[in-house]
Amino acid sequence: MRVVLDTNVFVSAAIQNGASHQIVHHLIRDHSDELIICDEILYEIRDVLVSRPRLRKWISLNDAERYVEMLQLRFNFVPNPTDIIPLSRDSDDDYILALAQRERADYVISGDKDLLVLHFPEFSIVTPAEFATILKTND
Repeated sequence: MRVVLDTNVFVSAAIQNGASHQIVHHLIRDHSDELIICDEILYEIRDVLVSRPRLRKWISLNDAERYVEMLQLRFNFVPNPTDIIPLSRDSDDDYILALAQRERADYVISGDKDLLVLHFPEFSIVTPAEFATILKTND
């Protein structure tokens, strides 16, 4: 199962226990080859976790930097998508969709309502809670 995680899933996984944390932990532990990630996603994760002082109440700057470094070391990165077509209400989300299409993902996992309303024949867009249920069913 090939998956693309939206940045909000990685951020949630870093600052709280829950479905997002379970998904990232699952991918780190046993299934790193199933994650499709590119530098653009890592850049956005770093920007959110490291550059936003309001997150310090949930994650220290040191822990945020270590989390980003761990992601960079643990997962195999694919090139950033270049052929990005406007497909969503929020143009910032279009690179996630382009990445999923180019890399033939089975799922995009996101908490973003602008993505969750979309439907594609090639892949499903689901919430972290929905994907955690899928993982339990497949184990």
